[in-house]
Amino acid sequence: MFKLNPNPTFTAKVPLSVPGSDKLVNVDIEFKHLSRKAIKTYFEGLEGKTDSEALGEIIVGWKGIDETFSAEALECLLDNYPASGGELFAAFRAELMEARRKN
Repeated sequence: MFKLNPNPTFTAKVPLSVPGSDKLVNVDIEFKHLSRKAIKTYFEGLEGKTDSEALGEIIVGWKGIDETFSAEALECLLDNYPASGGELFAAFRAELMEARRKN
């Protein structure tokens, strides 16, 4: 049954780039669910924040990464894998904003 009040978090498979490899690594990222109004407020408030600060507001956990999720581990991921910030933001936006159609 479709729920008008969604779960407070959702998990999405996010393909992350690994420099020197032509294969992406899929990790499960647990994101906070935001309403349309909260999404607008979130994106309007991004100016001046680091990727780590901004992503720390919407990511609550992960699986498939060799360290337990924490602010420090997120910062390490973003520092060691520069493309990951954009990949994480894109996955979050796509999961919330793009309609899924399966044939």
